Amino acid sequence: MGLPVSGLVFLSLAATCAIVSGFLVYQEIGEVNRKLSDEERIPYLFMYPGKMQKIRTQYERLYPKARVDLWRRLFQAAALVFLALTALFGGFLR
Repeated sequence: MGLPVSGLVFLSLAATCAIVSGFLVYQEIGEVNRKLSDEERIPYLFMYPGKMQKIRTQYERLYPKARVDLWRRLFQAAALVFLALTALFGGFLR
């Protein structure tokens, strides 16, 4: 038995939100790297919590009025909510 249609819809929404969030992280890194020296630049690969905190701190310091980080966090939260709904409607929590 496969995943019900509602589960597939929520899984698709979760994946879409995760992809958009990923693009927004890369946008933040690019904008931060434009203002940093070559030695201070942040690499694009291998994300981990400490690195994400550094990106966020630098981004907020360099662009205090920008909203990209807020949108990234909203899309990450939406991805988690849709993933939980996938588990709920997909029957994984029975």
